Amino acid sequence: MSPQDPRRHVFRYDEHMPEVDDLSLIVLKGHLLIEEMLHELGSLTTRHPQYLKQAHLSFPQLARVIRAIVMSRPVDECWSLILQLNSLRNKLVHNLAPDDLRAAVSKVLEIDRRAQPFDDIRLDKRGESFDDAEGLRHAVATCMLFLLCLVFEYDKSR
Repeated sequence: MSPQDPRRHVFRYDEHMPEVDDLSLIVLKGHLLIEEMLHELGSLTTRHPQYLKQAHLSFPQLARVIRAIVMSRPVDECWSLILQLNSLRNKLVHNLAPDDLRAAVSKVLEIDRRAQPFDDIRLDKRGESFDDAEGLRHAVATCMLFLLCLVFEYDKSR
């Protein structure tokens, strides 16, 4: 698929997001998909993106740098969701059985209910009810849609 194809992120999600209910796998794959999009946004928003890659920033550092660079939506609940997913990912990869996993998942799902991926379209999420696995997949999709809107914005201005 062409790097210019606007559907590429949807296909990446479909290709890599597991349909099993393994929370760790969902969070890890989702984290990688979001990180790819942050790097793409960095490539679109900086004059010399190679230096951003060479900086080997951690995920939260990269997210905060991109947030500082983008012209629109720097104050948005979606950024909180991206960073909260990272916190959940850290709990999962640094602990075999995190004590507060249920609370961490609930926090992600709570933020996702408030997050609006589109700037000019409000989604009514009040009736949504997911199990944890589906809720985490939904949270990843929310982050990706949010970042995709920013990618489109910068891509069309090139």
